[in-house]
Parts: sequence; structure tokens; C-alpha cells
Amino acid sequence: MRHTPAAVRQFLIEQPLSGQTVAAFCDDHELKVPTFYSWKKKYGQVELPLREGFCKITSKQEMVERNLRLPSGLRLELIGLSTMEIVELILEIDRAYA
Repeated sequence: MRHTPAAVRQFLIEQPLSGQTVAAFCDDHELKVPTFYSWKKKYGQVELPLREGFCKITSKQEMVERNLRLPSGLRLELIGLSTMEIVELILEIDRAYA
């Protein structure tokens, strides 16, 4: 069964709101799990509608220069990255060496 792009987006919005796992949601809606994940990849992360009375908060993208000295003596110079990019980089390094 083919679904319209609008129907696919609706499934992608409904699944996280349902509180169900992807497998359970797909089972209830007679969808195949690989199909659901291919839609997710194709259509990207669908923004959930904001609840009434709430607004979306976005972080300020400021470019910073940071010098970090690690306990091992390693010194990192991070130039031209946003604060969020620095955090993501540090977490990635931490995961790689944990």
C-alpha cells in the first residue's frame, strides 16, 4: 500500500507522540519497520507541533574561540566553532575513548 507524503509525515509525527516503540506503532498501523525507518531517513526529523502556550526556543549560534588544556597535558585550540559544536565534539571524543 502506497502512502502519500502527507500521510507519511503524519505517521512520523504520531509515532513519538504515541509513546509506543517504533515496532509497536508499525504493528498497530500495519506498517513495516524498515519502511518506517526509510521514511524517517527520507523525510528527516519531522518537527512536532508545539503545544498551545509554548514557543520554540533556539540557541544562539555564536562563534567562539576556546583553549582547553586536558589533564593529560593535551592542549586543544578550538576556533570558529559554535558552543554547541564544541560540546558535540567533546562528547564524540569522550565516547571514542571511554
